[in-house]
Parts: sequence; C-alpha cells; structure tokens
Amino acid sequence: MNHAGLKKKALLADFGLLLCALFWGLGFVSMKRLVSLYTPCWLLFLRFGPGAILLFLVFPRRILTNWRRNLTAGVIIGGILFAAMGLQTAALNFIGAGRQAFITATYVLLVPLLFWLFRRVFPGWTTLGAAGLCLLGMGLLADPSGPLNTGDVLTFLCAVLFAVQIIAISHYTRVTEKEGQPGCDPIAISFIEFVTLTLLCLAAGLLFEGPLHLQSEGLPDLAFTIVFCTFGSYALQVCSQRYSPPSHAAIIMSLEAVFGLLSGILLLGETLTLRAAAGCFLILASVLIAELEPYLKKIRNNT
Repeated sequence: MNHAGLKKKALLADFGLLLCALFWGLGFVSMKRLVSLYTPCWLLFLRFGPGAILLFLVFPRRILTNWRRNLTAGVIIGGILFAAMGLQTAALNFIGAGRQAFITATYVLLVPLLFWLFRRVFPGWTTLGAAGLCLLGMGLLADPSGPLNTGDVLTFLCAVLFAVQIIAISHYTRVTEKEGQPGCDPIAISFIEFVTLTLLCLAAGLLFEGPLHLQSEGLPDLAFTIVFCTFGSYALQVCSQRYSPPSHAAIIMSLEAVFGLLSGILLLGETLTLRAAAGCFLILASVLIAELEPYLKKIRNNT
C-alpha cells in the first residue's frame, strides 16, 4: 500500500475512532439507566451477546472464513476487556464515579508508556505532551478528593488493562507501509472478542449474581447500547486501529469523556461548571495536537 493510500485510511480511521468516542459518550445516559435494572455481569452479557449475533449476521462469510486464525487474538482481547470492566465495576463499591473517571483516564498516558516499554518504540515528545494535556483535562472533568483506597487501586489496574487492550488491538491488526495487510482480520477478532466476553459474563453471572431477569422498561436504552455502543463502536475501534498508532488512538477516544459530559447536560439536565469547560478545552486541544503532529513534524524537517 502506498503512502498516500495509508494517509487517507489513517484519516478515515481517526474519524472512526471519533465516532466510537461519540457513541460511548452518548451511551453514558443509557448505561446510567440500565445499571439500575441489571447487575454488572448480566448487563455486559446483554450488551455483547446480541452484539456478537449482529456481527455474525452482517459478516457471516468473513467470520466463518477467518475465525480460526484470529481465535487467539480475539480471546486475548476479549479476556482483557472482561477483566478491565470487572475491575471497574468492583471498584465502584469503594470509590465515587467522578474520582473513578479521573483514574481510569490515566490509560491515555499509560498507552504511550506501555507501548514504549513493550515495543521499544518511543512515541515522541509531542504525543507524550498531548497525552499529558489530555490527562490534565480529564482531571478537570472529574473532582478527585480523599485519600487513596482499595477503589483507587482497582481502578488504576482497570486503566492499565484498558491501555493493554488498545495496544493488543494495535499489535494484532496494525497495517504499515512495510508490512502490508495484517495477519488478523478485525471483524473476526471483534466477533471472537464479543463471544469471549459474553461467555465469561454468563459464567460470572450464574456464579455470583443469580438468574437473569429481563426488564421491558429498559429495552430502548438496551437496543441503543447493543447497536451503537457495542456492535458498532467496538467493531469500528478494531477496524480503525489498523491504521492508527495506539497512543494516537487513545487520545482521540478520550473524547468519550467530553461527549459523555455533553450528553449528561443535554439529556439529564446536568450543569456545566467552569472547571469542566476548561477540562473539555484541554482534551480537545490534546486531540488537535495529536492530529497536527505529522504536519508539524513535516514542517520541522523542512526548516
């Protein structure tokens, strides 16, 4: 694949990751309603089970053709996502939602650092600076207070796992000019990821949460969460990360916090404080820096 083709696909990938952040941010309202109706494991089961079915109905031939050679990647990524979400849910017994949002946001900074550690690839000072700016913005969106506790530790481990998941997706699906097409298919990986998480949630739900009781009250929110926040977003994330470096992808997806804040204001009547507005500005600035970094590098090289 030539450089121009990769550059075009990279821009489309960034737009795809932006859509992921948008849907996950809007899904904040639906999830807030659904957690009052379902326990965590059963809620994840209801999200990813139908998501896997939808993915198979849309791409049956592609999944049947490629599932064997993508089995390891899908199981690993699905297992990491299950562990991350499990820790995040467990931490809520010890920590407030605002404080957790800030600590979880550290994955934005952890991704370039872990990628540097695992792959020995320095992400660049511009990317590190953008990640730090984004982290500062996340801190302004939340209101962390109080001493370190068990919830803080569990949430930080959750952030580490989210960072590892992003790196794992990049590892298995990344396309470069030198390597050409990746060995793994992103749709097949997404399907196996969904199935893995669904089976793990089914086992955990039966063991720890009792039988599932379906509620008619939350069907519209559940449908939105399945179609847009699960089937669409996670598949789009895996496809988009083929052409987007993990540090870059993490910064773009951090816009989820901004979209979540705006959806809370528009749909739940929450207020926007000056502190939160400043946080949104810093996150948007970090995304802009990450997007302009290739052009800034080109300008520096030409001067």
